[in-house]
Amino acid sequence: MGLTKRNLVIGITFAAGLTIGIVAVVAIQNFGYQDSQGARNATQGDVQQTTTTRGVHAPVEASVQVGSFHEIFRHPKISEQYRQLYTILSLATETELNNWWTQSKKIERQSHRDIAQEVIIGYLTVLNPQKALRYLDNVSKLHINSLLTTVFSEWAVLRLEEAVDTASTLLGTRRKVAIQAILETRDDLSDMERRSIAEQLDEEESYQILLSDTKATQSIAEPEKSWSILLNDEVDNSRQAESFSKIALAWYQQIGFEVLPKIYELGQYGIRNDLVNVIARFNLAGALDYTRGLLDENVKTSLSQIIVRYWARADAQAALAAASTFEPSSLASDLEDEIAGIWAQTRPMELIENIGKISEQSRLWSLDIAFSRIAREDPTKAISMLSSVESIVGNTSSILNSVVETWAIHQPNAATDWVLSHFEDEDPDRQNLLGRVLPYFAGQNPVQAFELALEEPDPKNGRGLERSVIQRIAFYGDIELAKKLLPRVRESSKPPSYIAVATAMVDLDQTSEALELGKELNESEQKSYYQQVFSRWVLRKPDNLFDSLKDLPSSNIQVFAAQELIYWNRLYPILNDDQLDHARSFLKADDETRIKR
Repeated sequence: MGLTKRNLVIGITFAAGLTIGIVAVVAIQNFGYQDSQGARNATQGDVQQTTTTRGVHAPVEASVQVGSFHEIFRHPKISEQYRQLYTILSLATETELNNWWTQSKKIERQSHRDIAQEVIIGYLTVLNPQKALRYLDNVSKLHINSLLTTVFSEWAVLRLEEAVDTASTLLGTRRKVAIQAILETRDDLSDMERRSIAEQLDEEESYQILLSDTKATQSIAEPEKSWSILLNDEVDNSRQAESFSKIALAWYQQIGFEVLPKIYELGQYGIRNDLVNVIARFNLAGALDYTRGLLDENVKTSLSQIIVRYWARADAQAALAAASTFEPSSLASDLEDEIAGIWAQTRPMELIENIGKISEQSRLWSLDIAFSRIAREDPTKAISMLSSVESIVGNTSSILNSVVETWAIHQPNAATDWVLSHFEDEDPDRQNLLGRVLPYFAGQNPVQAFELALEEPDPKNGRGLERSVIQRIAFYGDIELAKKLLPRVRESSKPPSYIAVATAMVDLDQTSEALELGKELNESEQKSYYQQVFSRWVLRKPDNLFDSLKDLPSSNIQVFAAQELIYWNRLYPILNDDQLDHARSFLKADDETRIKR
């Protein structure tokens, strides 16, 4: 292949651009990324003009040794960096490109490494696309999609059938990126040909997205028309977030915040949330103020909540001040809750220091969140800070509970030791806090956790600490240990502990063993036990339970199973009429009381 054609292929690839997210779209609109993209393409044009055959002597820049990236990236302008790379690599052999690729992996700065690898992989694809594709196996996840786009854009121009065949072997996101690159690059093909390619790869939706996006982009001077095209196509709106974002920005330039109710009509929360943020970030105060005048309360509530959540991440106090004057007051309270929650998660220390600015009804739960966030990094610091908010909220025991439980999730041994060493045996807070930490401690020290649980007073209400420990042991899958400990469970906690183990056994398909375990309970306890076992069984594998009815060990157990099947069938129809009749055949006349309530 001559260099003119080869560089033309490179030009086609990079002109296609990278797939960008919603926030990146805004950045393009506002920070001039398009200028650097244009400079990059202009650089490619220069290379096409100056290198026409493989035998031509390289320009001065080409004398840079393989891997001398410091010479290339000493230029402050991205366009000049691309110019250097295109000029040097336009004459490189496959072996030289391999060496350049190896050296590129040593570039420390991510942005420089991305630029270098993008150009290298483009030229390598021209010479050996299969090798170029294999190189991507070790590329960072953040950069893989753009390089895949480069490879398959090049490949689709060089050898279309081979590119399509290879794309068919890819899985998941890689397959979608490949087909998108092929279809976008080969826009010289007819619609029928491109649809055929998409069908061949079982990616018809990708073709529909491309077709719809193209039509919408062509009409972007009339954003309302473009919006309608995307709304009324056969593609899920969430798959077209980038296109909706571009159109929303264009529409915003024409009608301002009036575009926000249009976004609300999309319905899907995820894309609605993202698009509102794309628009509102230009003027958060103005966007929120706009929503005050909306007549539809549902639209007003939804849009204002999205805006204050975004605003709270940037300036929670300003968002709080603006939201406090909203009408009705119930909405103002809801907005404050949204802001307080985000504030507590993103800047917990700041919220604690300003907790007096939060209304009384929102203080305690927002402090729970804030202290728990601090506890993830430094639980002892979080505990030492509790005294600073006592005058604001009074009793801080619920906050302490949250802090200790967060501590136990991440450091169960340390949290358990702290509780044991800071609270006397008679202190009611000791048992409460142990109830928070022992289930997590059981994940690392199950037997010791069980012994600690038995040392605590029995509350006589079925909520002894050993119950939660047994439940966690069974949850972690150590059924044999859980069964071994069951006989030592105190009488008040016996039924729920047995049920916890039995349901875990059902989850592991140990249904026969779960039925056998129930024999260890007395008759008065067995009804509740078997109801729970069959309730779990019917939710997991209803067909299996139905088929097992005739083989259950006793008529009483068959009754419990049939009752659960019939009861749950009312909520989630799983049996046909004949199957229902068969299930009812196991019941006595007075056995349908529960299922008819």
